[in-house]
Amino acid sequence: MTAASPLSGASGVPTPRRLRLRLGLVAFVAAAALHGAVGELGFARGDRRDALAQRLRQEGFEVAPEGVVFVDGPRGALASAAAPARALVSAARGGEPTNLWLVEARLSPAGVLLGLDGVHDLTGTTGAEESAPVLVGSRAAYVAKSLVPGAPTTIGVIELEGETPATDFSRVERLQSAVTAWQETGRFRGVGRRTIVVDGEGEVTLAKTAEGLEVQRGSERAVLDLAAPATALPAWLRLEEAEVARPGNVITWSVDRVRAVPWFGDDGMQALKQIGFTALDFVLRNKEQLTGDTGAEGIAADLGDEGAYGEPKKVIPSDPELGWPPPPLAPWVTPALPGEGEWNEKTEDGFFRLQANLPSVFLTTFIRSDQARKATRVYIALWDPRRVELHMMAGTVEPKSATGKAGPGAIPRTPDVMKRIVAASNAGFQALHGEYGMMADGVVYLPPKPYAATVAATRDGSTVFGTWPNDPAIPDDVKSYRQNMTVMVQDMKFNPYDRTWWGGTVPGAEDKTHTVRTGICLTKESFVAYFYGADLSPNALAQSMIQARCVYGLALDMNAGHAGMEFYKVGPTAELGELGRPLQRDWEGEGDVPGLDGWSFRARRLVRGMGLMNFPRYIKRESRDFFYLALRHNLPGENLAPVAKEPFAGEGAWTTKGLPQHGFPYALATTELRPDAELPDLRVRVLAVDPRSVALAGKGAAADAPSVLAFEAPALERPAQSLTLDAGVFTIGAEPPAGAKVLARGGPDTGPLAAALGVADDAGFLYYVEPVRAPAAAPPKGGADDGADAGAAAPRVAPLGERESKAVLDLLARLGCSQRMALAAPLDLALGGHTSFSGEAVHAPRGGAAVSLVRGKAPGGGLFFQDTPVVPRDVWYKLQQHRVRYFKKAAE
Repeated sequence: MTAASPLSGASGVPTPRRLRLRLGLVAFVAAAALHGAVGELGFARGDRRDALAQRLRQEGFEVAPEGVVFVDGPRGALASAAAPARALVSAARGGEPTNLWLVEARLSPAGVLLGLDGVHDLTGTTGAEESAPVLVGSRAAYVAKSLVPGAPTTIGVIELEGETPATDFSRVERLQSAVTAWQETGRFRGVGRRTIVVDGEGEVTLAKTAEGLEVQRGSERAVLDLAAPATALPAWLRLEEAEVARPGNVITWSVDRVRAVPWFGDDGMQALKQIGFTALDFVLRNKEQLTGDTGAEGIAADLGDEGAYGEPKKVIPSDPELGWPPPPLAPWVTPALPGEGEWNEKTEDGFFRLQANLPSVFLTTFIRSDQARKATRVYIALWDPRRVELHMMAGTVEPKSATGKAGPGAIPRTPDVMKRIVAASNAGFQALHGEYGMMADGVVYLPPKPYAATVAATRDGSTVFGTWPNDPAIPDDVKSYRQNMTVMVQDMKFNPYDRTWWGGTVPGAEDKTHTVRTGICLTKESFVAYFYGADLSPNALAQSMIQARCVYGLALDMNAGHAGMEFYKVGPTAELGELGRPLQRDWEGEGDVPGLDGWSFRARRLVRGMGLMNFPRYIKRESRDFFYLALRHNLPGENLAPVAKEPFAGEGAWTTKGLPQHGFPYALATTELRPDAELPDLRVRVLAVDPRSVALAGKGAAADAPSVLAFEAPALERPAQSLTLDAGVFTIGAEPPAGAKVLARGGPDTGPLAAALGVADDAGFLYYVEPVRAPAAAPPKGGADDGADAGAAAPRVAPLGERESKAVLDLLARLGCSQRMALAAPLDLALGGHTSFSGEAVHAPRGGAAVSLVRGKAPGGGLFFQDTPVVPRDVWYKLQQHRVRYFKKAAE
């Protein structure tokens, strides 16, 4: 949102056209009368930049004439009367950094400044110094020098002819966009925006040349064609295109438009909403008392199973190794409704991406959490963060960053990401409601606020929750974070920081309003839950978290239209297949993935009654920040399809049970199969290892970490390839990464071999393949092997023939391994340090090249900043009320 300056007689809203025409005609007559005596006004005709700068200084701006660039010059009498001239101005207010302002000025036909119609803040940044603009045709460029540590300098490009209208908007959406642009810029077309990021350090200057815009940084120089700035950019410049944000529904959009009126503002809107919510609460509460509504019919409609509601459902047994599903939720409102608090698997293949050989990714249930309003219910979606990653995405408009850098607003359009997408939901409040912190993929949009409730994604992919301390430093292992108010539920207790305002009232007032509210929490079992309710008070949302056994829960965004969750199944169009029935359009959708040709999606809301606007919303480009969920790569994965005729029992099926896993996610999986239909006698064993669940013994692992796998590779005279494990990543290559421990050495992935290793490109799993051989005869008692070292390496085995070797390498290719390595002999391998691959008891190898992999700490859910104290309200409230502002350092 761009702000208008509260000028005397220039509120930022353009003068109505009829009044402007009258004033223009009067101004023209006055200008004609004074044409020969403009000196009496104090400004010569050539000094309108000085005149505008002086006029703005009278209104509290810090501006020099050099910071003023007129876009439009003097025009004839009728043109001057009909529309003001525009100027771009680099100016500051209140000691803050300079912003770029669009000023509408009335000029006489002779070029004399007659007055101002409006001043609009085009950038609204609080952490960047914006230079005087350089005008190149119908476009202007400026440098935004960041004052935020670690944030890059950018070059902003303003399209003065207006933003390119979106072709897929409805008539109503186009009208909404035009009104928003008029309110923000004084023009129904608004202005277009593009950002060019300058990578690296150094002072950046701009200049207009005959060829276009010259960008200079030290000895580096580039000339840009602003009509097509993406062409021929040097490596140190990077274009970030901006798209027109799709407006919300008419109600939510109207709220934002009224909120943007300077004399009304956000406090006025919050007060109005409080009145409306209170009145609605009175009506609904009395309706329940009169009708005795328990919510049963509404729940059935929301869940889409009116005909099956209340009928018996299959009870899902809990897997003791996964702890999934957790115990059902204890009811808060009694008597409980059928199914209340009981977990339901989301297994419909058309809308939910499933993981082979693992339980359903999502569980859902409902709970009623307001004993005074029994029809009030909260819907809960639960996932295991050991299997699902939580990511944060900044919108194209919200949150507005301190440097003006907008977010991408879209889930990354790459096949690797898209094929793992399973859901997305709203995140926190708009920046104007508290400026709570956000960082996404290492880019800080708003700095963290002290004592704010925070959910974060760490660099290893874990999802962590905690209260940010009174320290702005961001830990190195935090990749993304999102904050919203103070913690709502901590250790299954409501409101430890004694907050009264939860978004439904003006700050500081007691919040008893009932509206759409959402939240997210970490449960006692270390699962993550999302909460949605259409008619909730803060207490009711909190009580649902307590019933769900939340150890840390924070409130997210609220109000109908802005809040909701969508499930997705995304894939290449040919693979997605047909649904086999008509879509239920009131809560289901499908279509092409924007920006990724040949890919399609299918989407479903969490519940049918969810009023999330622009559905399906988050699979497109979104103006507000959001969370998206992606599957992790977990063992065992898809079974391997047998290729030989008449497969033996279990051929190609992965086994995880009975292996030294020492927890979930699984560290190991094994299978056996015949890899080539034309070689029925070639049978191989396959071992899969997840690098995120193991660690090298003695290298960052706990001293008492149990053994998962020990092995020793055969020595080679001229090894061509090396296998390494570093920072949870297996790598096979000719040159091992610096500092990485070499686990095995082998030859190229050609020629005869006795066994082979491969690393999967997408999942990163290590696969080891060796042929199943007849057991060797035991040496006679008293033979030469008596007294031999029990830890000695296994004897070398003759390599396979060329055809068999190719079959093994082809199997690794089928497993997605472009990195492959041939071994001259099988690994001397001990599962758990005590069992051979074939199942016999063995000693772990103890040679000089022996490797021991132990159980590592896999990504999952947890807490951080656990030492942050609970402080009184007068401490945290003052700190959180401080606006995010950056100021230039005083010259030394």
